Amino acid sequence: MLVLAGCRRPAFTGPPDQRVHVLMKNWEIVPETIVIARNAKVELTIESDDVQHGLAVDGLDIDESVRRGKPAVVRLIAGQAGTYVMRCSILCGRGHDQMKGKIVVR
Repeated sequence: MLVLAGCRRPAFTGPPDQRVHVLMKNWEIVPETIVIARNAKVELTIESDDVQHGLAVDGLDIDESVRRGKPAVVRLIAGQAGTYVMRCSILCGRGHDQMKGKIVVR
């Protein structure tokens, strides 16, 4: 398991307020919509069910590569309410452009 905290994404210590499992597979991101509370400590565990994928979320400073059997763990605090687009950032095949979802911060 890999814990990543980018320099611009607020990191936190201790247990998260919310844990979310994200599964990336041909050609979808599950769940398609993730709802989190503004300023909550959130831990995303990202896994691939098949090939290498990358989960990118512009505006939340997330761009993590994930391979089958090697999940990535991202810890974040979203300080601004809004809807942020999730997408696969690594070309993974003909359905790559369909791999989209959203994180809603309330």
